[in-house]
Amino acid sequence: DKKKKQDADKKKKQDADKKKKDDDKKKKDADKKKKDDEKKKKDADKKKKDDDKKKKDADKKKKETDKKKQDADKKKKQDADKKKKDDDKKKKDADKKKNADKKKKQDADKKKKDDDKKKKDADKKKKQDADKKKKDDDKKKKQDADKKKKQDADKKKKDDDKKKKDADKKKKDDEKKKKDADKKKKDDDKKKKDADKKKKETDKKKQDADKKKKQDADKKKKD
Repeated sequence: DKKKKQDADKKKKQDADKKKKDDDKKKKDADKKKKDDEKKKKDADKKKKDDDKKKKDADKKKKETDKKKQDADKKKKQDADKKKKDDDKKKKDADKKKNADKKKKQDADKKKKDDDKKKKDADKKKKQDADKKKKDDDKKKKQDADKKKKQDADKKKKDDDKKKKDADKKKKDDEKKKKDADKKKKDDDKKKKDADKKKKETDKKKQDADKKKKQDADKKKKD
């Protein structure tokens, strides 16, 4: 009985020791598990925090990347729009220049055509004017020649008439002069004859007077 009791106590003690050991182990395990669970939770919290941060960073990065892509797409679109606008402007400017050049050429062609027509018209008018001038000059020359011919003929006729008139007058004057000269000669001859007769009579009277004077003187002397 004592041995049984000892064995029983021993077993009871062993059981109690084993239980204590098991309880200690359980407690240790429980503590370890609690510690592990806490660590796991801490690790999980840290992981979640890290994951949240990573997600946040990833979201931020994605947002930044999306923004960069949007900005890049926007810039690309703006550049494309600007390029299109520039290309459209260039095309518009090129078309405008082309049209301006075309108009310039058309204007130049029209001006040349107008200038050629003006020159042609001017040359034609010049020729017409020259032809008209020549015709007018020829006509005037002929008129002047005819006028001069008529004037010369009229002058010649006038001169001939004057010469005839002068000749007739001269002839008449000569005839009158001759008639006057003949009359003068006749008068002079009569005057001379009368003068000679008068002189002869005067001479005779003087001779008679001288003769009588001499006779009177001789008679007086004799007396």
